[in-house]
Amino acid sequence: MPSEESRWGGKYNGELKRLMLRHAFRFVASVVLFVSLENLRSQRAVQKIGGVREPESDTEGRLVYRIAASAFTTLGERR
Repeated sequence: MPSEESRWGGKYNGELKRLMLRHAFRFVASVVLFVSLENLRSQRAVQKIGGVREPESDTEGRLVYRIAASAFTTLGERR
């Protein structure tokens, strides 16, 4: 059986994120994501889709990223 990690970052992962963000931006101007300090892979993935790290962490020590609808990127295209 393949490891759980072997399924991370597949072709559906990025498309699912973009789909959810396109839907969210129909209703809100920005989306906030919380990422563990240790999860470098998720940090890079959030940055890749336009996430900008906020200067302060949340109360649980997680990094806070914000994606503004005006800056949302999908495969290099600006919205």
